[in-house]
Amino acid sequence: MKIITLLLSTIFLLTLSFSSSASECNISPNLLSAYYDVSQQVSSKQGRRNTPMQAVPQKKTFELHRQKNQVLQRDISQGINDIWSLKANRLSLSRAFEQYQHAIEYQANELRYQPQWRNIYQLVVTPKLEEMQLVEQKKSGCQLEQHYVLKSKHTEYQLVWLPKLQLIKFFQAKSSTLTHQWKLTNYHADAAQITALFKQYSSYQSTDYADVGDNQSMPFLAAMINQGFSASQKTQNRHKHQPNISR
Repeated sequence: MKIITLLLSTIFLLTLSFSSSASECNISPNLLSAYYDVSQQVSSKQGRRNTPMQAVPQKKTFELHRQKNQVLQRDISQGINDIWSLKANRLSLSRAFEQYQHAIEYQANELRYQPQWRNIYQLVVTPKLEEMQLVEQKKSGCQLEQHYVLKSKHTEYQLVWLPKLQLIKFFQAKSSTLTHQWKLTNYHADAAQITALFKQYSSYQSTDYADVGDNQSMPFLAAMINQGFSASQKTQNRHKHQPNISR
């Protein structure tokens, strides 16, 4: 009888241990790289009838890289990279231009448009989770998925959230004229690779935004001025990949 009891206890402990390990995730969301495909479909109205949804020809790829209190957002198609830093609840931005191997530094008071750190951290602007309805939860560990939906007056939202990684796996915002989708294609937590990427952009020559006008002799800065480069405009444009969320 004692042997049977011991065996049952051992089986129970092994089962409990397996269940616990399956629910855990040893990847830190603060040291992580994620890769996204972005697409959108538009429809035009002819009278009261809509034409079939047609995909926009351009397909974009974005990258998100986190390293503690720094977040790197890469727009692969444009070669423009935003390195955001959060210190003492204040945002700062370094925008690195691969074509020129040059970066422009912005302090918090120089950014008229300041996204929330939550949206920077997850790359995509979405409704807050507490405003959405949780309809399903499945898988476990790092792959734990939470499926949310929200219907507002003009837009329907679908979100698949990975809470252990603080990552968006899938996000769709659909209105009568536009459907926008973000899809996670891959992620990793290679510390050496992430560190090397941040180091690459920190090695660029940099100029403070306040000093741009005093350095027009530099070809890169002269080109930025001639193009009407604006920190607030460009920063806001980077966050217009998805429809505005009505509150």
